[in-house]
Amino acid sequence: MKYLLLYNPVSGRSTFKHKIPYIKRYFSKRNLELDIYESKCAGDLGKKAYHQAKDYDVFLVAGGDGTVNEVVNGMMKSDIRPSLGILPSGTANDIAAIFGVPKLLWLALRMYIDNEPVNIDINMMNDRYFVYTAASGVLSKISYDVSRRRIKKYGYLAYVFAAMKDFVQDYNYPIHIEYDGKTLETDCMMVLGLSSNRVGGMRLINFSKSKLNDGLFEIRVFTSRRRFRRFRLLSSFIRGGKKLREDFHLVGNHFKIKTDDQVVWNADGESAYKGDIEIKTIKEALSVYVSKKRKKKQF
Repeated sequence: MKYLLLYNPVSGRSTFKHKIPYIKRYFSKRNLELDIYESKCAGDLGKKAYHQAKDYDVFLVAGGDGTVNEVVNGMMKSDIRPSLGILPSGTANDIAAIFGVPKLLWLALRMYIDNEPVNIDINMMNDRYFVYTAASGVLSKISYDVSRRRIKKYGYLAYVFAAMKDFVQDYNYPIHIEYDGKTLETDCMMVLGLSSNRVGGMRLINFSKSKLNDGLFEIRVFTSRRRFRRFRLLSSFIRGGKKLREDFHLVGNHFKIKTDDQVVWNADGESAYKGDIEIKTIKEALSVYVSKKRKKKQF
């Protein structure tokens, strides 16, 4: 087995590089081949993943959701794809949590040595791949709008502060969605798409009972036609993503979405497109490592 560790030295609070010597010793003691590549600039991990996908059995990615998204985009452009494992070192680390990756480094490494990978769905927004979430409207831009300096200083609290500030903004935009022969047209303050039940460091246990390999994507449209809509949105999140009566929950594998040109969409927390988009789900497109507990619940 050949492993390539791809890591982002500025993810989270920039502490992962101190773990490199331990990781080297861990693999050396087990006579496992490990190469290491440190990101030099934005976008280079995706290029590295694409060009070397055929040369390795496993990519280990150390970073946050944005780093994982970058590597996945590189992998998906290759016809030959290694298995993917995550060593969480970002701030929220939603993808790692969805996969059930232990926070203790030695436990995570053991998972990638002892467990067998499984296949998960990968989604596309226009021509960009993403793992678990797509969103627009209120709260959707804070994951990429917060400065690196504030993240290093405050950690996850930096996102909380940004969310409080964004929550009072007046989001109201039209949305037209075509999916599975159906059409939805309404005004909304947020569109949240998920292939799991976690986003922004929160578990939304009442959002859906989706699986990571069911070939489906789920979209919640939070309408803006009721009074006190901000507080109703907040109450939905407090109750684990429980659907409110005036909102819409859509399930499918192909969505065509039309909206205003200035509406910004994110994919896995990264700024992706403005205006109209198309979302498709590619069933079981990527081999990943998940915990045994997560395998029972989400597959």
